[in-house]
Amino acid sequence: TSAMEDGRGKASLPGQGEDQSKAEAGEAKHEHKGEDAETEANIGADHEVDADTFASEIEIEDDARLRLTEHKGPVHCLAINADASLALSGDQEDMALLWETKTGKVVKKLSGHKDTVVCVGWNADETAYATCSMDGTIRVYNTKSGKVRTLKGPDCEIYWFQWHKKGPVIIAGCGDGTVWMWHALNGKVMQVLSGHADVCSCGSFSHDGKLIVSGSHDEKAIVWSPKTGEPLHKLQAVNLRGFHNAPLTCIKAHHNKPIMVTGAEDGSAWICSLSKGSSKPLKQLTEHKQSVEAAEFSRTLDWVFTASSDGTIIVSDVAHGQVRSKIEHSGAITRALWHPKAPAILATGTDTLVQLWDARNGKQAREMRGHSDAVLALAMSRDGALVFSAGDDGTCAVFDLKAGAGKRSARPAENGKTNEIAESKKEEEKGNHN
Repeated sequence: TSAMEDGRGKASLPGQGEDQSKAEAGEAKHEHKGEDAETEANIGADHEVDADTFASEIEIEDDARLRLTEHKGPVHCLAINADASLALSGDQEDMALLWETKTGKVVKKLSGHKDTVVCVGWNADETAYATCSMDGTIRVYNTKSGKVRTLKGPDCEIYWFQWHKKGPVIIAGCGDGTVWMWHALNGKVMQVLSGHADVCSCGSFSHDGKLIVSGSHDEKAIVWSPKTGEPLHKLQAVNLRGFHNAPLTCIKAHHNKPIMVTGAEDGSAWICSLSKGSSKPLKQLTEHKQSVEAAEFSRTLDWVFTASSDGTIIVSDVAHGQVRSKIEHSGAITRALWHPKAPAILATGTDTLVQLWDARNGKQAREMRGHSDAVLALAMSRDGALVFSAGDDGTCAVFDLKAGAGKRSARPAENGKTNEIAESKKEEEKGNHN
């Protein structure tokens, strides 16, 4: 999914074009026929209804505790700090905002980029935070002083970045296929990893931070040594018995194991080993019909999910790759993530809904409304109480699950009980033994 230009010449994110197009509005013309005078009096004879005016008069049910409306265009990215008191969000109008999640107060407007802000986030100890743009720069802000340092180097778009789990190091994937690594505090370029023949669409540090893995539209995944900048392993279908035969869209390393999950545009997904000695495909997961947009390992169960623009989420066990459940979302999925404390998945997409799903049986537990267009970014507090979302409607929303935000599913779960996600240790252990 290469970068596309919108009507104003702005570069938009890969894979966010066709699934997020707005429905075309039409006109409704009512002619007087004399058969129902009362109805005609209500709507007005021969009155042409303007679609935009009609849509603006419709009240959208909003379950959000708070909604930020300070952005001037679609919001592409969102991140929260450790205690969920602050949020970062970046938009298509080259602007990022730092804001309080309790009040919605904008603490700081982070200007300076010249193209869409595509990624934001804090470092591990929250002494700094960064914004990344399609203009080829990353801006790093000192949390205390507010001073900013611009990381430069790439002569093309940057699609993603990631902080190291421990140190002040940033890696980023670029449109020319390179991966850049900087020391974020002094701006020094530490490595430029060159080996891909197309856009570097995804990447990550390994669980221990000792390796880097990158994925590309050239259908390869490469494992790198951060110290030497040399490629250690190349995962490519032509050299292996099985791997992706399509551009890679996502890579996610396990949080404490030397493995990763990869997804591609053709709907394929693989679990692979990720170590210095050996990095190779281990097992192929059940395929989707369309592009895999997100994949992630659970922190409470030995499970992994893959989420697709075909509207499905497939939950599989890591050991054997067997399907545990299948979730049918009501629209193309753009973002999904595991609940940090429970066997549940939070997902959103082009249907404007944010939904919480029980991963054990594929049933919906909660549905949160309020966005008027496709949702592009998603985050959750570490205790699982707060949900954050942002999207094409230019707003950011905060939903409070503990306060009862969103519609609870009335459908019974497989065990006959109401379909709420049990967060107790007993339920988690039960799920681990399934």
